[in-house]
Amino acid sequence: MSGNVESTSEAFKKCAIVTGGSKGIGRAIVLSLLDRGYRVAFCYRNETPQTADFIAEVTQNYPDVLPIRVDLAKAEDVSTFINTVIEAFGRIDLLVNNVGVTRDGLLATMETKDIELLINNNLLSYILCSREVLKVMIPQRSGLIINISSISATRPNKGQSIYAATKGGIESLTRALAVEVAPKKIRVNAVAPGIIQTEMTESLLKTHKELINNKVLLKRVGNVSEITSAVHFLIENNYMTGEVINVNGGLSLS
Repeated sequence: MSGNVESTSEAFKKCAIVTGGSKGIGRAIVLSLLDRGYRVAFCYRNETPQTADFIAEVTQNYPDVLPIRVDLAKAEDVSTFINTVIEAFGRIDLLVNNVGVTRDGLLATMETKDIELLINNNLLSYILCSREVLKVMIPQRSGLIINISSISATRPNKGQSIYAATKGGIESLTRALAVEVAPKKIRVNAVAPGIIQTEMTESLLKTHKELINNKVLLKRVGNVSEITSAVHFLIENNYMTGEVINVNGGLSLS
């Protein structure tokens, strides 16, 4: 009897995918979902000591986690990734598109390989992952996609032409896809962080301290927990779709 109860309980657990889930904001989202009882698959691109340590830690502490290495810029790899998650979990209730890279530089001198890297990782991967997940969510007639954008979509810094373009594309994708899938009971929203304390922003924070004091109204950087709280707000509020939540300490008003 107890075995049946446990299997039934597993069947009703919500299942989530988080891309770029091994560090920074993605890592925080993975842990917050696991703490709330989700079964979570997350992907990562590069094998690093930090990634290996996180995978070892999270798999030891949580039985319902599935780490997978994948290149999300390749359609075939994305399809294999999503199919692997389906085989393991049986359903997908939430996709958090979070993967992202930075390559700041003036457009006139930026190399094509860097332009392609930004577009493929920061925008194309969101499109490919959403497409594959919708093949599951549409028959379910339920699901939620949350895209992680950036304040750079609307307030870019010098040298962020391509990065900002990808983030602006994410926000346009969010709105257009929300219109497309609402009849299938699927919601699509986005969170646009400002300057958040992560590995990605370490160099920025060291060299641009005056930016925090002069332009962020709250006079501090954000914490990853402030992004995860926005993610969970979007999970819990069933009457929101096509929206972009800005979490930037007032930077957008400066």
